[in-house]
Amino acid sequence: MVESLEQAPETTREGVPSPARRSVPWLRLGMALASAALGFLLVAQVRATETFDDRLAAEREEDLAVILADLTAQSDALQSEISDLRLLLFEYESSAEAEDLARRSLEQRLEDLRVLSGEAPVEGEGLVLDIADPLGQVSHERLVDVVHELRDSGAEAIDVGGVRLVASSAFTEANERLVVDGEPLEEPYRVAAVGPADAMASALALPGGALDALSSLPEVEPRVEELAQLSVPAREGSGSFIYAEPVPDEGESG
Repeated sequence: MVESLEQAPETTREGVPSPARRSVPWLRLGMALASAALGFLLVAQVRATETFDDRLAAEREEDLAVILADLTAQSDALQSEISDLRLLLFEYESSAEAEDLARRSLEQRLEDLRVLSGEAPVEGEGLVLDIADPLGQVSHERLVDVVHELRDSGAEAIDVGGVRLVASSAFTEANERLVVDGEPLEEPYRVAAVGPADAMASALALPGGALDALSSLPEVEPRVEELAQLSVPAREGSGSFIYAEPVPDEGESG
């Protein structure tokens, strides 16, 4: 007996065709519809291109010139719009850069003010001046001269005997001792300044300058040491102003 080459459809126990067998015709139908739609779109595109080409071929020279002029005008309008958008983008970027520059400038200004007010510790190149004065010959005027020489030669932060100097700092004398901002100084006096070390040392060593004035006093020995790295701590406590008030700008007062 010869067996048949055709296989019977897969069935369930109840004799109903399995879901896999039932989905095959629908899958084939879907593929056929998709292929037909793709073919229609391709044919439509080709026909549209041919129609436009036929239209151009059928147009008169004058009509072609009008069509070309319209296309040129549209192209110019698009180019103008692109240029406007690029200019607008450039303005936005420039505005953002300007705002960022202004912000960084304000931040730097704030840091500078914190340094000037002594609220921020600083470090950098500088020098240390140690003044030995066993007989107590150094007056507060001599220390003021030293501070002036340092500031004039570029010192950005000065510490005297552990006291950070600010714009309102003052040297006095009390009970035969030197006092700065109410704090008595211990001998030997130590002055630390952050700034251009070579320039500050040269300023102190000028003939007839601060070092010569100190060295002329009995048993007073000033010694300068230039340092590549020097730290000056922040001022302890923040000063308060009782009488001084900032004057508003003319624009703000209006």
